[in-house]
Amino acid sequence: MAKKAVKKAAKPAKTVRSAAKPAKKAAPARKKPAAKPAKPVVVKKAKPVRAPEPEPEAPARKKGVRKATIATGIRDTSPQRRLGRSRIPVDAPLDVVFQNDIQAREAFVFLGIHSIRELEQFTADDLVLRLTGPAKLTVGRIRKILAMNNRCLTNDENFALEFQELLTRPRPE
Repeated sequence: MAKKAVKKAAKPAKTVRSAAKPAKKAAPARKKPAAKPAKPVVVKKAKPVRAPEPEPEAPARKKGVRKATIATGIRDTSPQRRLGRSRIPVDAPLDVVFQNDIQAREAFVFLGIHSIRELEQFTADDLVLRLTGPAKLTVGRIRKILAMNNRCLTNDENFALEFQELLTRPRPE
């Protein structure tokens, strides 16, 4: 009988809990604006906000994996454009490749270049500098000779006057 008494004592506790629940639901004070400030009094532990996890990196190549498996698997970058197979050999003479371009052939003679291999060693800017450098020096010599003879090119009078002034200055010893 002691067991029954324990069970009967537990039942009224349940009824007390169930009686408290309707009281909470029946409270219409929540809808009023004055009841909202009272709600934050209840302290709830906020869950920490997680930062988004970084994306996993591509799996590292394993030692036992065949190359063919990796080549057909996931690729990190899109394939880059390539020039493709060369249509002329590396040791082809430039006179044959550029036979219709006389100015290019003259430039190659001036630079002392005879094959594609030699030409490919230069950048475009290097070729321009090597081709225009002597022309700039020649124009500079022309301007100086004209200035020494009291003459100048069109709109180049300032250079001629400055150069004459440099010639007349005494040199420091």
